[in-house]
Amino acid sequence: MRNVVLIVLDTVRKDVFDEYATRLRAASGTSFEQARAASSWSVPSHTSIFTGQLPHTHGVHAESFDSSFDFSMIPREETFLGDLPEYRTVGLSANSYMNRAFGFDSHFDAFSDFSIGSHIHESLFTEGLAVTEYLSKTDESSATKRYLDFLRACFGHDRPLKSVANGVWSQIGPAVKQLPVPEVVDDGAQNIAHTARNHAQADEAPLFLFANLMDAHTPLRNLIQFDQSLHSVPNDWSSTEFDKWELNKDGSTTEAYTRNYRQLYAAAVEYLDRVVADLIDDIQRVTDRETSFVIVSDHGHNLGYEADDGLFHHTGSMTEGVMHTPCEIVNPPAGYPDTVSEYFSHLELGDLIVDLAHDDPFDDDRTAEWIPAETIGLLGTNPTWDREFTDDEYAHWNRMIRCVYHEDTKLQWNSLEECCEYELDPDRPSWQRQLADDAAPTQRATALFEEELLAYKQQAAADAQDLAFDESVQEQLQQLGYL
Repeated sequence: MRNVVLIVLDTVRKDVFDEYATRLRAASGTSFEQARAASSWSVPSHTSIFTGQLPHTHGVHAESFDSSFDFSMIPREETFLGDLPEYRTVGLSANSYMNRAFGFDSHFDAFSDFSIGSHIHESLFTEGLAVTEYLSKTDESSATKRYLDFLRACFGHDRPLKSVANGVWSQIGPAVKQLPVPEVVDDGAQNIAHTARNHAQADEAPLFLFANLMDAHTPLRNLIQFDQSLHSVPNDWSSTEFDKWELNKDGSTTEAYTRNYRQLYAAAVEYLDRVVADLIDDIQRVTDRETSFVIVSDHGHNLGYEADDGLFHHTGSMTEGVMHTPCEIVNPPAGYPDTVSEYFSHLELGDLIVDLAHDDPFDDDRTAEWIPAETIGLLGTNPTWDREFTDDEYAHWNRMIRCVYHEDTKLQWNSLEECCEYELDPDRPSWQRQLADDAAPTQRATALFEEELLAYKQQAAADAQDLAFDESVQEQLQQLGYL
């Protein structure tokens, strides 16, 4: 049995990956050129990866996800991890959904939560005590006593100096970030890589390691770790200049904003390429066990291109910028193809990982001539979005969307009873062109889903949701553009 490392580069679209992740592309033994996400945002897409089911089947999506949600409600045996009983399972995540707050740790033997990047919590070191973690556990009203108690907690921590550094950074970080210099704290990539190396060294049992890296996710801003030759973005610029509704609803973007956004996104992908390529080399050096690495994204991201329908972000959309993802295997077993040009759905990713773990030969049935995907609603409501919407506007952004891929076309329909056909080009990743806006879903396409779209949407929308998230969780989701 070989080790398998699944690295999810959150929010990385295929075309930018191909251009800027040159090290990973060169290291790859098998490239899936036509991989597609099962859904358009983190929670349903990760759940689909782990269960092999579409959102309407596993039931985890924007119409069901709320403050009471917990991943532990999904039995481990219903995920591909249930097919790896001999494996030591490790989870490392910078994602604000794939964390302890929502019970994602319950699926792993060991789990580390890195969802404290510089744009979320002011922490230099994720392995140290975070100020927000301490404050969430104290009801001390005196500021002086809080500081003293925090220091005592630091010196009682496994990483006392790094904990103190986090405390200092919480005070000076906001001022430092206003200086005309690049920011110094990434969104967890380096700390995740360091922790992954340590787990790989403990070689007593075959290892499955999951890592989610969020450094390409918004908000985007310049980091000292970025290759500065890749962009001309001012150090004091941030994509938070506009929120997603100002961009997508109000059309507030400017040429300069769009240029900065795209350049920093590309620089972030190139940075991830360096970090992950080095991590792969390090793990292969510290373990004697054969290790396969699967590099994928949970979904892509709209960058305001014409093929993105002029949109930014990724929720409420199923453009090819969002759905077409990288998928590479570094060090596959002997006999795996160099390139897979057929459609590959993330619904097959779990079975592929189990195949790799067992050194099974490549199974052509992992690909298909027809593959489905869907997104069900948009997280939040008018109050949580902090915008006024007409009924028609709300129905548009909160619509349920399905699409089916076949040959060089994508058929896409939604709960507003709209149906479009798109032309795709296998040589143009993340691209689409509308052919018709009066198409109809075919019987062959609808048969790929277990329930009819309108009936499912009406049923899901009728269920009550408690969107009163914990204050710190809500802040994270707002910073990331979900609320």
